Amino acid sequence: MKHRISIFILVIAGSLFIYASAHASGSAAAGQGISAKSAYTQGKAITFNKLVCSSCPLKKGDLDRDRAMSLKNSLEARNMSQNATTQDDKAIQVLCPGSSATGCESGVDEQELVKYYLMRRYNL
Repeated sequence: MKHRISIFILVIAGSLFIYASAHASGSAAAGQGISAKSAYTQGKAITFNKLVCSSCPLKKGDLDRDRAMSLKNSLEARNMSQNATTQDDKAIQVLCPGSSATGCESGVDEQELVKYYLMRRYNL
């Protein structure tokens, strides 16, 4: 009898877990946010169009995990209103809303998108 009750409780608990996880899945965001996939894709495009290219502050061979960590730290420091002191602090200024950025009419925070891309791509 105890064995049947234990199995019954496990079945109910499992059903509740499956029900809860089904409702918690998905990529719906509140407000005007963008999906994680979209943020990654946009961040990657911005990275290789404005930050890492032949006419950009960084060249393609410059971007590795260590450099991505340095860029991420610079992008986080900009949120703390710290002055640009490293090479990467200056490099991120080409990204909106940086002081050297162009094409910022859309109001997109390119620095935040690039930070998201770097964190996901390099598992930071």
